[in-house]
Amino acid sequence: MKETKKKILWSVVLLALIGITLYVIVKSNDSLTLEGFIQYVSKAKKQWIVAAFGCMLGFIVFEALAVRELSKAFGYKRKFRKALVYSTSDIYFSAITPSATGGQPASAYFMMNDKIPGAVTTIVLLVNLTLYTTSIILIGMVCFITRPYMFMHFSFVSKCMIVFGFVFQFVLIAVFILLVYKEKIIMKTANFFMRLLSKLHLMHNIEKKQEHLIEVEMQYKECAAAIKGKLKNILIALIYNFMQRLSLIMVSVCVFIAVGGSAHNIYNAFIAQGFVVLGSNSVPIPGAVGAADYLFIDGFGKIINDSVSIELLSRGISFYCCLVVCGLITFAASVLHSLKGMKQKKKC
Repeated sequence: MKETKKKILWSVVLLALIGITLYVIVKSNDSLTLEGFIQYVSKAKKQWIVAAFGCMLGFIVFEALAVRELSKAFGYKRKFRKALVYSTSDIYFSAITPSATGGQPASAYFMMNDKIPGAVTTIVLLVNLTLYTTSIILIGMVCFITRPYMFMHFSFVSKCMIVFGFVFQFVLIAVFILLVYKEKIIMKTANFFMRLLSKLHLMHNIEKKQEHLIEVEMQYKECAAAIKGKLKNILIALIYNFMQRLSLIMVSVCVFIAVGGSAHNIYNAFIAQGFVVLGSNSVPIPGAVGAADYLFIDGFGKIINDSVSIELLSRGISFYCCLVVCGLITFAASVLHSLKGMKQKKKC
């Protein structure tokens, strides 16, 4: 009951953020009207809009393939339609909770319902999250190396968000590697800071937190032992994760082409969206609503005249339509699971 209330609360918060963001965007652009935006969309090249929707679906499908590949590596091969639910539940609940905290528990719920043990589920989702983060870092490196001047075109606030995002993702990967292979370093460091915060009266119930830290250490030890000999599956899952990130970025690129973006700026559009992903991914706001919009308008404002309209169209497909698709699939899966449970009870 408590978890349901939290989900409802964060759904309301997300809707409020969306409303505020759309209001600010519309108010900051006097020339933007509903009629004008509808006309703007109607003039877009339909084949590229269809391609954008295809890329949005690719974002969902590639995560499903990645989780399915990792589950198969541990001996739990599941049908694609089941893996699709793992993906949609992760994407949907990640979007409506701060820092995407609700995604993995939701995905784990469906995985364990499909008789994948809790320990395996934890390792699969942990490894997949790490590969997801690795993909963001790789794309970020491509952006910085191939188009450093595009980064310089962003505002000071955007630059701070992009740099923080890159550093944050890099730290996550470093911590994961140390926890898996050099866990004593992380454990000693964490214990030192916990004791320090306790002495400063900034942390309470330190014993309970230390017990939780030991549990985390055990999880990562199990993960280290489990992923040995699974390099091929992990590499395949990494490719799927990389394709998932590319799919999301390509939504904006397809929309850019659809609304008449110049051919020589297509790669710049890709890089701009890459920086948007990098800067918004670590923002602790449901769906990075507001942050992603600000970064997009800032970045695309240098390569196209009407960055607000293209932002509304691109974000509408990549985030809002994706949210609706994932929500519907997850809801349908939940209903079917409930009906199946009721039938089993009746038989008993």
